[in-house]
Amino acid sequence: MILALLSQLRGWQVIDRLVNKIAGHFTTWPADDFARFTATPFGQPSAAPVSSAQPPVTRPQKPPEPSSIAPGAFEIRFNRLQREGRYEQMWSMLAEDAQRSWGSEEKFIEVMELQSDAAQVVEAEVGAVNIVPEWTDQRHNRTYRNVARLAVRYRLKHEYRELTVYRQVHLVPAADGWRTLCYPQAS
Repeated sequence: MILALLSQLRGWQVIDRLVNKIAGHFTTWPADDFARFTATPFGQPSAAPVSSAQPPVTRPQKPPEPSSIAPGAFEIRFNRLQREGRYEQMWSMLAEDAQRSWGSEEKFIEVMELQSDAAQVVEAEVGAVNIVPEWTDQRHNRTYRNVARLAVRYRLKHEYRELTVYRQVHLVPAADGWRTLCYPQAS
């Protein structure tokens, strides 16, 4: 009913201008029509605008510094999370193959908690880091490309004594850095 009334009143010029003026307060101008309001031409009523509306010039914001995705830094972070008992975060750092072999995140957390009761990682120190073009995991019969091979020294605390263990760790590339091939230990 209101639309029918407005359509009949639209034929009158005075009411048409009034409706356009009121509607203009509640709508935005089209992008191509906006430029005519950015500058006022003096002396020439039909001249094009002198300048268009531009946002103020600001300095580009510097993105945050990326966290180190070096393979050594990744392994150190993985061991720090283990030491702190933050197993949920460790789960996201596992390669897909390793996650599948664990079965579920709950199983991973359960086993990691049991391992931390038996022996704790006191310190991990990364020695040599090599990127190898192709590496085959003989135990799981899988081949990976562009793998980081790390020589890592772990200091473990088991009850009242400390042990030093040397291991070779392999990290596989991922979109946002590296993933570790931390598989469950064979029974």
